[in-house]
Amino acid sequence: MFGDVKAGDTVADEPSKLIGRRIGMTLGDLTGKLIKSSNLKLLLEIDEVDHNTAYTKFIGHKVDNGYLRSLARKGISKIDSNIDVVTKDGVEMRVKSACFTLRKASETQVKLIRKIMEDIIINRAKSLELNKYIQEIILGKLSSDIYKAAKKVYPLRRVEITKTERGGGGNPAQDKEVTK
Repeated sequence: MFGDVKAGDTVADEPSKLIGRRIGMTLGDLTGKLIKSSNLKLLLEIDEVDHNTAYTKFIGHKVDNGYLRSLARKGISKIDSNIDVVTKDGVEMRVKSACFTLRKASETQVKLIRKIMEDIIINRAKSLELNKYIQEIILGKLSSDIYKAAKKVYPLRRVEITKTERGGGGNPAQDKEVTK
C-alpha cells in the first residue's frame, strides 16, 4: 500500500516473536516528508517475518485527540458517525468520522448531514479496494467529498475521518508493508 518503507528497528531473540507486534507511525514518518496532516497516526501490525525483514499489514489510523478538541467549540454542532463497511475486495472496516459546523445546527440538519456522511462512506467503500480506500481516507479525498455534499445542508467548518479499524476478511497478500 505504501511501498517498502523502514518503520523502525526492533529486537527479538526469535523472529516468530515479532508477529503480532503493532507499530504506530505518523504519515510524515511514513512518507519522509513534512505533511500538513501530521495529526494522523497509522497503525500497522507485523504479520510475517523473513530473516531480518518484517512485513506489516494496515490495521487502522487515528486522528490526534488534541487536534479534534481544537475543532470543537462552544456554539457549534459536532456530528459523529460510526459505520461498519466492506470494501470491494471484501475487507471489513469500521470508519468513524466527525463533522464540525460553523454554528449550531437543528436536529433535522444534523440527521441529514449524518445520512450524507454515512452514504458517501459506505458507497465509496463498496466501489474501492482496501488500498485505494485507505489512500482516499489518509489523503483527505473522502473528507473533501463529504464536505462538498454536506455543506449544501448547513455551513461546515471541517470534516474528518477520525478513526479506522480493520476487521477480518480480505486478501492479506494485497496489503503487505515492509519493515526492517
